[in-house]
Amino acid sequence: MPLRLKLKPQEKVVIGNTVIENGPKSATFLIHSKSIILREKDIMHEEQANSPAKRIYYVSLLMYLAGSAEESQVHHPAFKELTRQFQEACPTPRAIELIHYIGTKILNDDFYGALKSARSLIDYEEDVLSKATQG
Repeated sequence: MPLRLKLKPQEKVVIGNTVIENGPKSATFLIHSKSIILREKDIMHEEQANSPAKRIYYVSLLMYLAGSAEESQVHHPAFKELTRQFQEACPTPRAIELIHYIGTKILNDDFYGALKSARSLIDYEEDVLSKATQG
């Protein structure tokens, strides 16, 4: 089953090693092969990884962009250390659950799933920090 990808005007997407920018109108593509696909909104640059959860997301992004399970393994030590640090700083059941889920996705070579789950970890981190500054 092909992936249907709808792009907004001027939206960029990475497909494989190619950056594609949409024109002035919305466009829909069907992608029939398995490939690295990353929307512009999901791309994080290293300097944007300025919190523990964002650093976990960034390392997950590097694993996804590596293209293969073998090539992604170079990032596993950093991922393990970052998740260990996060769990020590935020040992809540929800944080541990999210990190476990991300780790399971990585062990199953589902790097896109890990990336999506890491986005949830960022949301959780922001929620925890917001509550901490309010109370």
